[in-house]
Order: sequence, then structure tokens, then C-alpha cells
Amino acid sequence: MNTETIVHPRLQHIALATGNMDAMIAWYRTVVGMNINHRRAAKPDPSYKGPPFGAAWISNDEVHQRIALFEFPRLAVDSDKQRHTHMHHFAFQYETLEDLLGTYARLKALDIVPAVAVDEGVQISFYYDDPDKNRVELNVGNFRSEWTAGEYMKNEQRMQRAEIDPDKMLEALKAGASAWELHERALAGEFAPAKPYVPA
Repeated sequence: MNTETIVHPRLQHIALATGNMDAMIAWYRTVVGMNINHRRAAKPDPSYKGPPFGAAWISNDEVHQRIALFEFPRLAVDSDKQRHTHMHHFAFQYETLEDLLGTYARLKALDIVPAVAVDEGVQISFYYDDPDKNRVELNVGNFRSEWTAGEYMKNEQRMQRAEIDPDKMLEALKAGASAWELHERALAGEFAPAKPYVPA
């Protein structure tokens, strides 16, 4: 048994507390294809000293849970969340830019749009807000491997960032531009939105 060297575990799931279970399940099903693997209604539990709570364990892959949702009675969204300590965001990664932009188009048709979209040098990221105002990032890497992306990030002088209008990038993709061309054109400012993003 190794007791000296750090073992690197994989991040398995995150857990979110909510007062809005049905809307949260529906949103994650619609946005990233999450399905319920198990759900229980709020009920007293002798082994738990707090108030009764409902729970759902959802996943969009072979892992039994990627998100655990715990529903507590009378829990409300923090309207001043940005001024309080909170989870900033969590992310889902696509294999191709076509997948990311196709998802953007599908969600836009359902009136689900990103709060902000950015080429961050290492990746292109669209940031959405779920029903509880948790920030959820959908992204795709700009490099062919995570090792190359890591090498890029180690060189701080090369780190770049540019806000993008996903519709402009989508049109350029449809016109035949490659993913790398779109990345370079984004950093050059070609896909800049009409109005810059202003955090709430």
C-alpha cells in the first residue's frame, strides 16, 4: 500500500443544494443530457438530524452520478451570490467545436443562451446559468491533446482571451472555416460581441 506518494483521483461528481429540484433536473437533462439514476422524495431520516430532504443522482455517462442534487425545503436562490463566497462554475467538455456550436444552436432554439462566450486561448467556453444561477461552462479544447494544452498554459505570456459572439462563429463554421481558423479569428477580435459582457 502506497502511503508516501500522492495518488491523483479523478473528480467523480459535484453536489448541489436546491429548492427547485424538478427545474434543475429538467435543465441538466436538456442542456447536457443528464438522466436520473436514482431519486428519493423528501422524508424523515432517523440517521439525519436536519430537516427532511429530497435527492436525485444524475449522470450523462457511465458513471452512476456526475451531479447529486439535494432538495431542502424553503431553500432560495441567493440574489446577492456574486458578493458572497460561492462556487464560481463547473464545466463540461465537448470533443469538437462543431459539437459545442451545435449544442449552442440547439439550446438557443429553446431560449437557453450563454451569459458570456469566450475564447480563452486554451479552450473556447460558453458559460450558462442553471435555474439556481449556478454558472455552468460548456467548452472545447483548442489543442489536440490535454498535454499540449497544459504546455500552452505554462507560458503565461501566451495566454490570451477574447469574448465572442457564438452566432458569428457559427456562421464562419458553416462557411467552411476550420476549428483552428475560428480560434485564431476569435483571438483577433473578429467575432467580438456587439456589447461586452458586464458581470452582474
